[in-house]
Amino acid sequence: MQINPMKYILLSLLFSANFISFAQEIKTSKISSDIEAVTVFLTGGEVHRKASVNLKKGRNKLIFTQISTVADNKSIQFSSETALNLVSVSSEIDYLSVTESNPRIRAIKDSIQLLNDEVVDLQNEKSAYQVERQLLEQNKSIKGDSQNLTVEELSAMAVYYRKHIMEINKTMTSYDLRIRKKNNLKYRYQNQLTELNYKETIKSNQIVVIVDAESAHTAAIDLKYMVSNCGWQANYDLRADNIKDKISLKYKAKVYNNTGNDWADVNLSLSTSDPNLSASAPELSPWYLNYSSLMNQTDDSFKGNEYVVPSNRAYTKYYQNWNSAPQINQNLDGLYATDTFNYEQSQSSAANPEDNIKFTNIEVSQLSTTFEIEKKYYIPSDAKPYLVDITEHSLDATFSHKAVPKLDKDAFLLANIVGWESLDLVPGPTQVYFSEAFVGQSYINTSNVADTLRLSFGRDTKIPVSRKLVQEFSDKKVIGSNRKDNYTYKIIAKNNRDIPVRLSLYDQIPISQDSDISITINETSAATYNETTGKLTWLLNLKPGESKSYQISFTIKYPKNKTIRVKKYRTISAPSF
Repeated sequence: MQINPMKYILLSLLFSANFISFAQEIKTSKISSDIEAVTVFLTGGEVHRKASVNLKKGRNKLIFTQISTVADNKSIQFSSETALNLVSVSSEIDYLSVTESNPRIRAIKDSIQLLNDEVVDLQNEKSAYQVERQLLEQNKSIKGDSQNLTVEELSAMAVYYRKHIMEINKTMTSYDLRIRKKNNLKYRYQNQLTELNYKETIKSNQIVVIVDAESAHTAAIDLKYMVSNCGWQANYDLRADNIKDKISLKYKAKVYNNTGNDWADVNLSLSTSDPNLSASAPELSPWYLNYSSLMNQTDDSFKGNEYVVPSNRAYTKYYQNWNSAPQINQNLDGLYATDTFNYEQSQSSAANPEDNIKFTNIEVSQLSTTFEIEKKYYIPSDAKPYLVDITEHSLDATFSHKAVPKLDKDAFLLANIVGWESLDLVPGPTQVYFSEAFVGQSYINTSNVADTLRLSFGRDTKIPVSRKLVQEFSDKKVIGSNRKDNYTYKIIAKNNRDIPVRLSLYDQIPISQDSDISITINETSAATYNETTGKLTWLLNLKPGESKSYQISFTIKYPKNKTIRVKKYRTISAPSF
Protein backbone atom coordinates (compact mmCIF):
# COMPACT_ATOMS: atom_id res chain seq x y z
CA MET A 1 0.00 0.00 0.00
CA GLN A 2 1.43 3.31 -1.02
CA ILE A 3 1.19 6.24 1.44
CA ASN A 4 0.51 9.71 0.12
CA PRO A 5 3.51 11.92 1.12
CA MET A 6 1.22 14.87 1.89
CA LYS A 7 -0.87 12.77 4.30
CA TYR A 8 2.35 11.56 5.96
CA ILE A 9 3.45 15.15 6.58
CA LEU A 10 0.04 16.08 8.01
CA LEU A 11 0.04 13.07 10.35
CA SER A 12 3.56 13.94 11.51
CA LEU A 13 2.60 17.53 12.24
CA LEU A 14 -0.52 16.43 14.13
CA PHE A 15 1.50 13.95 16.23
CA SER A 16 4.15 16.58 16.96
CA ALA A 17 1.51 19.11 18.03
CA ASN A 18 -0.13 16.57 20.35
CA PHE A 19 3.25 15.64 21.82
CA ILE A 20 4.16 19.28 22.44
CA SER A 21 0.76 19.93 23.99
CA PHE A 22 1.17 16.89 26.22
CA ALA A 23 4.71 17.91 27.15
CA GLN A 24 3.57 21.41 28.12
CA GLU A 25 0.58 20.24 30.19
CA ILE A 26 0.57 22.00 33.53
CA LYS A 27 -0.34 20.17 36.70
CA THR A 28 -2.42 22.44 38.95
CA SER A 29 -2.42 21.81 42.72
CA LYS A 30 -4.31 23.66 45.43
CA ILE A 31 -2.14 23.71 48.55
CA SER A 32 -3.19 24.29 52.12
CA SER A 33 -0.17 25.58 54.04
CA ASP A 34 0.44 26.13 57.75
CA ILE A 35 1.73 29.30 59.37
CA GLU A 36 4.89 28.22 61.19
CA ALA A 37 6.32 31.55 62.35
CA VAL A 38 5.49 35.26 62.38
CA THR A 39 7.83 38.19 62.85
CA VAL A 40 5.70 41.02 64.20
CA PHE A 41 6.92 44.58 63.70
CA LEU A 42 5.56 47.57 65.59
CA THR A 43 3.23 47.99 62.60
CA GLY A 44 3.08 45.07 60.20
CA GLY A 45 4.57 41.59 60.14
CA GLU A 46 6.23 38.86 58.11
CA VAL A 47 4.40 35.51 57.80
CA HIS A 48 6.34 32.28 57.26
CA ARG A 49 4.35 29.35 55.84
CA LYS A 50 5.39 25.76 55.15
CA ALA A 51 3.84 23.03 53.02
CA SER A 52 4.64 19.67 51.46
CA VAL A 53 3.91 19.51 47.72
CA ASN A 54 3.80 16.56 45.27
CA LEU A 55 5.41 17.73 42.04
CA LYS A 56 5.29 16.07 38.65
CA LYS A 57 8.00 16.23 36.05
CA GLY A 58 7.62 19.35 34.00
CA ARG A 59 5.55 22.44 34.74
CA ASN A 60 3.55 22.73 37.96
CA LYS A 61 1.08 25.40 39.00
CA LEU A 62 0.94 25.69 42.79
CA ILE A 63 -2.01 27.60 44.24
CA PHE A 64 -1.56 28.48 47.93
CA THR A 65 -5.04 29.15 49.35
CA GLN A 66 -6.37 30.97 52.43
CA ILE A 67 -3.80 33.77 52.16
CA SER A 68 -4.54 37.14 53.77
CA THR A 69 -5.72 39.88 51.42
CA VAL A 70 -3.52 42.37 53.32
CA ALA A 71 -0.42 40.49 52.13
CA ASP A 72 2.07 42.55 50.14
CA ASN A 73 2.37 40.81 46.78
CA LYS A 74 5.74 42.43 46.07
CA SER A 75 7.25 40.85 49.19
CA ILE A 76 6.47 37.19 48.40
CA GLN A 77 9.48 34.89 48.76
CA PHE A 78 9.30 31.29 47.51
CA SER A 79 11.91 28.65 48.26
CA SER A 80 12.23 24.86 48.18
CA GLU A 81 14.64 22.34 49.65
CA THR A 82 14.99 20.78 46.18
CA ALA A 83 16.16 22.41 42.97
CA LEU A 84 13.25 23.97 41.08
CA ASN A 85 13.09 26.40 38.20
CA LEU A 86 10.87 29.28 39.35
CA VAL A 87 8.85 30.60 36.41
CA SER A 88 6.51 33.16 38.02
CA VAL A 89 4.90 34.27 41.28
CA SER A 90 1.57 36.11 41.35
CA SER A 91 -1.55 36.47 43.48
CA GLU A 92 -5.28 36.60 42.89
CA ILE A 93 -8.49 36.84 44.92
CA ASP A 94 -10.64 33.70 44.97
CA TYR A 95 -14.14 35.10 45.29
CA LEU A 96 -15.89 31.79 44.62
CA SER A 97 -14.41 29.88 47.54
CA VAL A 98 -15.46 32.43 50.18
CA THR A 99 -18.81 30.74 50.79
CA GLU A 100 -17.60 27.22 50.08
CA SER A 101 -14.78 27.39 52.62
CA ASN A 102 -17.10 28.14 55.53
CA PRO A 103 -20.21 25.97 56.01
CA ARG A 104 -21.58 28.50 58.52
CA ILE A 105 -21.97 31.04 55.72
CA ARG A 106 -24.00 28.60 53.65
CA ALA A 107 -26.13 27.71 56.68
CA ILE A 108 -26.82 31.36 57.51
CA LYS A 109 -27.66 32.17 53.89
CA ASP A 110 -30.11 29.25 53.84
CA SER A 111 -31.65 30.53 57.10
CA ILE A 112 -32.04 34.03 55.67
CA GLN A 113 -33.68 32.65 52.52
CA LEU A 114 -36.02 30.51 54.63
CA LEU A 115 -36.97 33.54 56.73
CA ASN A 116 -37.63 35.56 53.58
CA ASP A 117 -39.96 32.85 52.31
CA GLU A 118 -41.78 32.70 55.65
CA VAL A 119 -42.19 36.49 55.71
CA VAL A 120 -43.66 36.43 52.19
CA ASP A 121 -46.14 33.70 53.22
CA LEU A 122 -47.20 35.66 56.30
CA GLN A 123 -47.63 38.85 54.26
CA ASN A 124 -49.79 36.94 51.73
CA GLU A 125 -52.00 35.55 54.50
CA LYS A 126 -52.28 39.01 56.06
CA SER A 127 -53.32 40.45 52.67
CA ALA A 128 -56.19 37.95 52.51
CA TYR A 129 -57.54 39.24 55.84
CA GLN A 130 -57.15 42.81 54.61
CA VAL A 131 -59.33 42.00 51.60
CA GLU A 132 -61.90 40.37 53.87
CA ARG A 133 -62.07 43.45 56.06
CA GLN A 134 -62.49 45.67 53.00
CA LEU A 135 -65.41 43.52 51.86
CA LEU A 136 -67.09 43.87 55.26
CA GLU A 137 -66.59 47.62 55.25
CA GLN A 138 -67.99 47.96 51.74
CA ASN A 139 -71.11 45.84 52.46
CA LYS A 140 -72.34 47.10 55.79
CA SER A 141 -76.01 47.28 54.70
CA ILE A 142 -78.01 44.04 54.82
CA LYS A 143 -81.15 45.68 53.35
CA GLY A 144 -81.80 48.38 50.82
CA ASP A 145 -81.17 51.99 51.67
CA SER A 146 -84.94 52.69 51.59
CA GLN A 147 -85.82 50.07 54.16
CA ASN A 148 -85.74 50.87 57.83
CA LEU A 149 -84.13 48.43 60.27
CA THR A 150 -85.68 47.44 63.51
CA VAL A 151 -83.78 47.88 66.72
CA GLU A 152 -83.19 44.12 66.95
CA GLU A 153 -81.85 43.94 63.39
CA LEU A 154 -79.60 46.96 63.89
CA SER A 155 -78.24 45.50 67.12
CA ALA A 156 -77.55 42.10 65.52
CA MET A 157 -75.79 43.76 62.57
CA ALA A 158 -73.61 45.83 64.90
CA VAL A 159 -72.64 42.73 66.91
CA TYR A 160 -71.85 40.85 63.70
CA TYR A 161 -69.57 43.56 62.29
CA ARG A 162 -67.91 44.26 65.63
CA LYS A 163 -67.16 40.58 66.20
CA HIS A 164 -65.75 39.90 62.76
CA ILE A 165 -63.81 43.18 62.42
CA MET A 166 -62.28 42.58 65.88
CA GLU A 167 -61.27 39.02 64.93
CA ILE A 168 -59.71 40.24 61.68
CA ASN A 169 -57.84 43.06 63.43
CA LYS A 170 -56.45 40.69 66.06
CA THR A 171 -55.39 38.25 63.37
CA MET A 172 -53.65 40.99 61.38
CA THR A 173 -51.91 42.24 64.54
CA SER A 174 -50.62 38.73 65.23
CA TYR A 175 -49.32 38.58 61.66
CA ASP A 176 -47.51 41.92 62.15
CA LEU A 177 -45.91 40.57 65.32
CA ARG A 178 -44.80 37.34 63.63
CA ILE A 179 -43.44 39.25 60.61
CA ARG A 180 -41.54 41.64 62.92
CA LYS A 181 -39.98 38.71 64.81
CA LYS A 182 -38.93 37.07 61.55
CA ASN A 183 -37.39 40.34 60.30
CA ASN A 184 -35.52 40.87 63.58
CA LEU A 185 -34.10 37.36 63.39
CA LYS A 186 -33.17 37.92 59.74
CA TYR A 187 -31.42 41.19 60.71
CA ARG A 188 -29.31 39.35 63.28
CA TYR A 189 -28.45 36.67 60.74
CA GLN A 190 -27.43 39.36 58.25
CA ASN A 191 -25.13 40.99 60.81
CA GLN A 192 -23.54 37.63 61.52
CA LEU A 193 -23.20 37.01 57.79
CA THR A 194 -21.50 40.39 57.34
CA GLU A 195 -18.94 39.52 60.00
CA LEU A 196 -18.30 36.05 58.60
CA ASN A 197 -18.01 37.41 55.05
CA TYR A 198 -15.42 39.92 56.24
CA LYS A 199 -13.42 37.22 58.03
CA GLU A 200 -13.55 34.95 54.99
CA THR A 201 -12.97 37.66 52.39
CA ILE A 202 -9.87 38.96 54.16
CA LYS A 203 -8.27 35.52 53.74
CA SER A 204 -9.51 34.80 50.23
CA ASN A 205 -6.22 35.70 48.59
CA GLN A 206 -4.27 33.06 46.62
CA ILE A 207 -0.57 33.01 45.84
CA VAL A 208 0.05 31.33 42.48
CA VAL A 209 3.55 29.92 41.87
CA ILE A 210 4.59 28.27 38.60
CA VAL A 211 7.71 26.06 38.71
CA ASP A 212 9.44 23.52 36.50
CA ALA A 213 10.67 20.27 38.06
CA GLU A 214 13.21 17.93 36.44
CA SER A 215 11.58 14.89 38.04
CA ALA A 216 8.48 13.90 39.97
CA HIS A 217 9.07 14.20 43.71
CA THR A 218 7.73 15.57 46.98
CA ALA A 219 9.20 18.94 48.01
CA ALA A 220 9.08 20.95 51.21
CA ILE A 221 8.04 24.51 50.33
CA ASP A 222 8.73 27.72 52.25
CA LEU A 223 6.61 30.82 51.60
CA LYS A 224 7.20 34.23 53.15
CA TYR A 225 5.39 37.53 52.69
CA MET A 226 4.71 40.82 54.47
CA VAL A 227 1.29 41.70 55.91
CA SER A 228 -0.31 44.77 57.43
CA ASN A 229 -3.11 44.87 60.04
CA CYS A 230 -0.93 43.60 62.88
CA GLY A 231 1.62 44.97 65.33
CA TRP A 232 2.72 45.12 68.95
CA GLN A 233 3.10 47.58 71.82
CA ALA A 234 5.62 47.30 74.65
CA ASN A 235 4.16 46.80 78.11
CA TYR A 236 5.96 46.48 81.43
CA ASP A 237 5.48 45.37 85.02
CA LEU A 238 7.82 47.16 87.42
CA ARG A 239 7.90 45.61 90.90
CA ALA A 240 9.74 46.50 94.08
CA ASP A 241 9.18 44.26 97.12
CA ASN A 242 11.08 46.60 99.44
CA ILE A 243 13.66 49.37 99.36
CA LYS A 244 16.62 47.04 99.91
CA ASP A 245 16.46 44.55 97.03
CA LYS A 246 16.62 44.93 93.29
CA ILE A 247 13.66 45.98 91.17
CA SER A 248 12.03 43.43 88.86
CA LEU A 249 11.22 44.63 85.33
CA LYS A 250 8.99 42.25 83.39
CA TYR A 251 9.14 43.01 79.68
CA LYS A 252 5.89 42.14 77.88
CA ALA A 253 4.12 43.03 74.67
CA LYS A 254 0.53 43.45 73.55
CA VAL A 255 0.24 41.82 70.13
CA TYR A 256 -2.77 42.23 67.84
CA ASN A 257 -3.63 40.33 64.67
CA ASN A 258 -6.25 41.38 62.14
CA THR A 259 -4.77 39.80 59.03
CA GLY A 260 -7.63 37.33 58.49
CA ASN A 261 -5.47 34.30 59.39
CA ASP A 262 -5.30 33.03 62.96
CA TRP A 263 -1.77 32.47 64.24
CA ALA A 264 -2.21 29.05 65.83
CA ASP A 265 0.74 27.93 67.99
CA VAL A 266 3.30 29.86 65.95
CA ASN A 267 6.84 30.87 66.72
CA LEU A 268 6.68 34.60 67.41
CA SER A 269 9.42 37.16 66.98
CA LEU A 270 8.92 40.81 67.96
CA SER A 271 10.99 43.35 66.11
CA THR A 272 11.54 47.11 66.27
CA SER A 273 12.64 47.14 62.62
CA ASP A 274 10.78 49.14 60.02
CA PRO A 275 9.65 46.76 57.24
CA ASN A 276 9.23 49.73 54.90
CA LEU A 277 12.87 50.81 55.09
CA SER A 278 14.55 51.71 51.83
CA ALA A 279 17.18 49.42 50.32
CA SER A 280 19.43 52.43 49.68
CA ALA A 281 22.54 52.76 51.82
CA PRO A 282 22.13 55.43 54.54
CA GLU A 283 23.95 58.75 54.48
CA LEU A 284 25.19 60.57 57.58
CA SER A 285 23.94 64.09 58.24
CA PRO A 286 25.49 66.62 60.66
CA TRP A 287 24.93 65.78 64.34
CA TYR A 288 24.11 68.96 66.24
CA LEU A 289 24.00 69.26 70.01
CA ASN A 290 22.37 72.16 71.86
CA TYR A 291 20.66 73.06 75.10
CA SER A 292 16.90 72.73 75.07
CA SER A 293 14.79 74.91 77.34
CA LEU A 294 12.15 73.33 79.55
CA MET A 295 8.66 74.72 79.03
CA ASN A 296 10.25 77.76 77.31
CA GLN A 297 11.56 78.94 80.70
CA THR A 298 15.05 80.29 81.33
CA ASP A 299 14.90 80.20 85.13
CA ASP A 300 17.30 77.64 86.59
CA SER A 301 14.58 76.42 88.91
CA PHE A 302 12.92 74.74 85.95
CA LYS A 303 15.97 72.65 85.08
CA GLY A 304 16.46 69.31 86.79
CA ASN A 305 15.81 65.62 86.69
CA GLU A 306 12.65 64.00 85.48
CA TYR A 307 10.53 61.80 87.73
CA VAL A 308 7.53 59.90 86.46
CA VAL A 309 4.62 59.85 88.85
CA PRO A 310 2.26 56.84 88.45
CA SER A 311 -1.45 57.43 88.26
CA ASN A 312 -4.38 55.01 88.18
CA ARG A 313 -6.01 56.83 85.26
CA ALA A 314 -3.07 58.44 83.48
CA TYR A 315 0.62 58.86 83.77
CA THR A 316 2.01 62.33 84.28
CA LYS A 317 5.60 63.44 83.97
CA TYR A 318 6.90 65.92 86.51
CA TYR A 319 10.11 67.83 86.26
CA GLN A 320 11.68 68.59 89.60
CA ASN A 321 14.66 70.50 90.85
CA TRP A 322 17.12 68.73 93.12
CA ASN A 323 15.54 70.41 96.12
CA SER A 324 11.84 70.03 95.31
CA ALA A 325 9.48 67.11 95.89
CA PRO A 326 6.93 65.72 93.41
CA GLN A 327 3.31 66.18 94.38
CA ILE A 328 0.10 65.45 92.58
CA ASN A 329 -2.18 68.50 92.17
CA GLN A 330 0.04 70.63 94.44
CA ASN A 331 3.07 72.86 93.90
CA LEU A 332 5.96 74.18 95.90
CA ASP A 333 7.80 76.60 93.60
CA GLY A 334 9.75 74.47 91.21
CA LEU A 335 7.46 71.52 90.52
CA TYR A 336 5.61 71.70 87.22
CA ALA A 337 3.35 69.26 85.43
CA THR A 338 4.48 69.08 81.79
CA ASP A 339 2.67 66.28 80.05
CA THR A 340 -0.31 63.99 80.45
CA PHE A 341 -1.04 60.91 78.38
CA ASN A 342 -4.15 58.74 78.57
CA TYR A 343 -3.67 55.16 77.51
CA GLU A 344 -6.76 53.57 75.94
CA GLN A 345 -6.96 49.92 74.96
CA SER A 346 -8.28 49.34 71.48
CA GLN A 347 -11.54 47.47 70.93
CA SER A 348 -12.73 45.50 67.91
CA SER A 349 -15.83 46.01 65.79
CA ALA A 350 -17.77 43.51 63.71
CA ALA A 351 -17.28 45.09 60.29
CA ASN A 352 -13.61 46.06 60.41
CA PRO A 353 -11.85 45.93 63.79
CA GLU A 354 -8.83 47.70 62.32
CA ASP A 355 -10.81 50.97 62.29
CA ASN A 356 -10.87 51.11 66.10
CA ILE A 357 -7.15 50.50 66.66
CA LYS A 358 -5.40 53.69 67.75
CA PHE A 359 -1.85 54.53 66.77
CA THR A 360 0.67 56.90 68.28
CA ASN A 361 4.19 58.04 67.41
CA ILE A 362 7.06 56.75 69.54
CA GLU A 363 10.83 57.08 69.34
CA VAL A 364 12.93 53.92 69.15
CA SER A 365 16.63 53.28 68.70
CA GLN A 366 17.95 53.55 65.14
CA LEU A 367 19.56 50.13 65.63
CA SER A 368 16.67 47.67 65.53
CA THR A 369 16.17 44.79 67.94
CA THR A 370 14.41 41.44 67.53
CA PHE A 371 13.08 39.41 70.44
CA GLU A 372 12.71 35.67 69.89
CA ILE A 373 9.79 34.44 72.02
CA GLU A 374 10.61 31.11 73.64
CA LYS A 375 7.16 29.50 73.74
CA LYS A 376 4.56 29.30 70.99
CA TYR A 377 1.47 31.52 71.07
CA TYR A 378 -2.02 31.48 69.64
CA ILE A 379 -3.07 34.93 68.39
CA PRO A 380 -6.52 34.88 66.72
CA SER A 381 -7.40 37.33 63.98
CA ASP A 382 -9.79 39.50 65.98
CA ALA A 383 -7.79 42.75 66.41
CA LYS A 384 -7.74 42.31 70.19
CA PRO A 385 -4.48 42.79 72.14
CA TYR A 386 -2.94 39.62 73.61
CA LEU A 387 -0.16 39.70 76.18
CA VAL A 388 3.10 38.02 75.21
CA ASP A 389 5.94 37.55 77.71
CA ILE A 390 9.31 38.68 76.37
CA THR A 391 11.80 38.56 79.24
CA GLU A 392 12.42 39.65 82.82
CA HIS A 393 15.27 41.67 84.31
CA SER A 394 16.53 42.51 87.79
CA LEU A 395 17.67 46.13 88.00
CA ASP A 396 19.77 47.93 90.56
CA ALA A 397 18.02 50.88 92.17
CA THR A 398 18.62 53.36 94.96
CA PHE A 399 15.65 54.54 96.98
CA SER A 400 15.16 57.83 98.73
CA HIS A 401 12.28 59.75 100.29
CA LYS A 402 11.01 63.27 99.85
CA ALA A 403 8.59 65.14 102.04
CA VAL A 404 6.95 68.55 101.98
CA PRO A 405 4.95 68.62 105.23
CA LYS A 406 3.55 72.03 104.37
CA LEU A 407 1.62 70.38 101.54
CA ASP A 408 1.31 66.72 102.51
CA LYS A 409 1.66 64.65 105.67
CA ASP A 410 3.18 61.67 103.82
CA ALA A 411 6.65 61.14 102.45
CA PHE A 412 7.09 60.01 98.85
CA LEU A 413 9.25 57.05 97.85
CA LEU A 414 11.47 57.73 94.84
CA ALA A 415 13.57 55.20 92.94
CA ASN A 416 16.60 55.84 90.77
CA ILE A 417 16.87 52.81 88.47
CA VAL A 418 20.15 52.24 86.66
CA GLY A 419 21.04 49.91 83.80
CA TRP A 420 17.73 50.13 81.98
CA GLU A 421 19.13 51.81 78.86
CA SER A 422 20.94 48.60 77.76
CA LEU A 423 17.80 46.44 77.76
CA ASP A 424 16.49 47.39 74.28
CA LEU A 425 13.28 48.77 75.73
CA VAL A 426 10.57 50.33 73.59
CA PRO A 427 8.44 53.22 74.92
CA GLY A 428 5.29 51.89 76.53
CA PRO A 429 2.98 51.93 79.57
CA THR A 430 4.20 50.41 82.84
CA GLN A 431 2.27 48.89 85.70
CA VAL A 432 4.03 49.86 88.95
CA TYR A 433 3.83 47.66 92.07
CA PHE A 434 5.37 48.08 95.50
CA SER A 435 5.12 45.42 98.24
CA GLU A 436 2.55 43.54 96.10
CA ALA A 437 0.32 46.64 96.02
CA PHE A 438 -0.57 48.33 92.76
CA VAL A 439 0.77 51.89 92.76
CA GLY A 440 -0.53 52.97 89.37
CA GLN A 441 0.28 53.14 85.68
CA SER A 442 3.44 54.90 84.59
CA TYR A 443 5.32 55.20 81.31
CA ILE A 444 8.85 54.32 80.20
CA ASN A 445 10.13 56.76 77.62
CA THR A 446 13.34 55.42 76.12
CA SER A 447 14.03 58.62 74.18
CA ASN A 448 15.57 60.00 77.38
CA VAL A 449 19.28 59.29 77.03
CA ALA A 450 20.06 59.52 80.76
CA ASP A 451 21.40 56.31 82.31
CA THR A 452 19.00 56.58 85.27
CA LEU A 453 15.26 56.06 85.15
CA ARG A 454 13.62 58.11 87.89
CA LEU A 455 10.26 56.88 89.08
CA SER A 456 7.98 57.69 91.97
CA PHE A 457 6.56 54.70 93.84
CA GLY A 458 3.95 56.87 95.54
CA ARG A 459 3.33 57.60 99.21
CA ASP A 460 5.18 55.82 102.00
CA THR A 461 2.93 55.91 105.05
CA LYS A 462 5.72 54.43 107.20
CA ILE A 463 7.59 57.74 107.02
CA PRO A 464 5.13 60.21 108.57
CA VAL A 465 5.94 63.93 108.67
CA SER A 466 4.13 66.74 110.45
CA ARG A 467 4.24 70.54 110.52
CA LYS A 468 2.46 72.46 113.28
CA LEU A 469 2.25 76.08 114.26
CA VAL A 470 3.83 76.68 117.71
CA GLN A 471 1.27 78.96 119.36
CA GLU A 472 3.44 80.24 122.22
CA PHE A 473 6.05 81.55 119.82
CA SER A 474 3.58 82.94 117.28
CA ASP A 475 1.83 86.25 117.77
CA LYS A 476 0.63 89.39 115.99
CA LYS A 477 1.47 92.87 117.23
CA VAL A 478 0.80 96.46 116.18
CA ILE A 479 3.77 98.76 116.60
CA GLY A 480 3.10 102.30 115.45
CA SER A 481 1.85 102.25 111.85
CA ASN A 482 3.04 98.67 111.22
CA ARG A 483 2.06 95.15 112.13
CA LYS A 484 4.50 92.45 113.10
CA ASP A 485 3.36 88.86 112.68
CA ASN A 486 5.61 86.16 114.13
CA TYR A 487 5.28 82.57 112.87
CA THR A 488 7.05 79.55 114.33
CA TYR A 489 6.56 76.03 112.96
CA LYS A 490 7.78 72.71 114.29
CA ILE A 491 8.51 69.96 111.76
CA ILE A 492 8.85 66.30 112.80
CA ALA A 493 9.89 63.39 110.58
CA LYS A 494 9.93 59.79 111.81
CA ASN A 495 11.17 56.51 110.33
CA ASN A 496 8.83 53.63 111.18
CA ARG A 497 10.68 51.21 108.92
CA ASP A 498 13.15 48.59 110.15
CA ILE A 499 15.94 49.90 107.94
CA PRO A 500 17.63 53.32 107.64
CA VAL A 501 16.19 55.76 105.10
CA ARG A 502 17.41 58.91 103.41
CA LEU A 503 14.88 61.71 103.47
CA SER A 504 14.95 65.07 101.75
CA LEU A 505 12.76 67.46 103.76
CA TYR A 506 11.52 70.77 102.36
CA ASP A 507 9.83 73.94 103.58
CA GLN A 508 10.00 77.59 102.66
CA ILE A 509 10.27 81.17 103.86
CA PRO A 510 7.97 83.72 102.18
CA ILE A 511 9.54 86.20 99.76
CA SER A 512 8.48 89.83 99.71
CA GLN A 513 7.40 91.36 96.40
CA ASP A 514 6.54 94.77 97.91
CA SER A 515 8.84 97.37 99.49
CA ASP A 516 6.35 97.86 102.35
CA ILE A 517 6.61 94.18 103.31
CA SER A 518 9.74 92.92 105.02
CA ILE A 519 10.56 89.38 106.16
CA THR A 520 13.01 88.58 108.90
CA ILE A 521 14.27 85.02 109.32
CA ASN A 522 14.56 84.10 113.00
CA GLU A 523 15.42 80.38 112.82
CA THR A 524 15.90 77.65 110.18
CA SER A 525 17.49 74.80 112.20
CA ALA A 526 20.58 74.74 109.98
CA ALA A 527 18.58 74.23 106.77
CA THR A 528 20.08 75.06 103.40
CA TYR A 529 18.41 78.30 102.35
CA ASN A 530 17.86 79.42 98.76
CA GLU A 531 17.49 83.20 98.78
CA THR A 532 16.00 83.27 95.29
CA THR A 533 13.18 80.82 95.91
CA GLY A 534 12.96 80.96 99.73
CA LYS A 535 13.28 77.19 99.84
CA LEU A 536 14.61 75.36 102.91
CA THR A 537 16.21 71.93 102.56
CA TRP A 538 17.24 69.32 105.12
CA LEU A 539 18.95 66.07 104.13
CA LEU A 540 18.22 63.45 106.77
CA ASN A 541 19.53 59.97 107.49
CA LEU A 542 16.96 58.39 109.77
CA LYS A 543 17.73 55.19 111.63
CA PRO A 544 14.94 52.64 112.24
CA GLY A 545 12.46 54.12 114.71
CA GLU A 546 14.32 57.46 114.82
CA SER A 547 12.58 60.81 114.59
CA LYS A 548 14.02 64.27 114.10
CA SER A 549 12.46 67.66 114.63
CA TYR A 550 13.23 71.06 113.16
CA GLN A 551 11.92 74.54 113.75
CA ILE A 552 11.55 77.50 111.46
CA SER A 553 10.58 80.99 112.53
CA PHE A 554 10.12 84.25 110.64
CA THR A 555 8.57 87.68 111.16
CA ILE A 556 6.51 89.58 108.61
CA LYS A 557 6.35 93.38 108.95
CA TYR A 558 3.82 95.36 106.91
CA PRO A 559 1.50 98.46 107.20
CA LYS A 560 -1.33 97.91 109.63
CA ASN A 561 -3.95 99.22 107.16
CA LYS A 562 -3.19 96.36 104.74
CA THR A 563 -3.99 92.67 104.82
CA ILE A 564 -1.69 89.78 104.01
CA ARG A 565 -2.91 86.24 103.59
CA VAL A 566 -0.13 83.96 104.79
CA LYS A 567 -2.02 80.68 104.83
CA LYS A 568 -2.51 79.00 101.46
CA TYR A 569 -5.74 77.32 100.41
CA ARG A 570 -6.57 74.73 97.77
CA THR A 571 -9.68 74.47 95.61
CA ILE A 572 -11.70 71.26 95.60
CA SER A 573 -15.17 70.20 94.51
CA ALA A 574 -17.82 69.78 97.22
CA PRO A 575 -21.60 69.21 97.23
CA SER A 576 -23.88 72.20 97.61
CA PHE A 577 -27.45 71.84 98.97
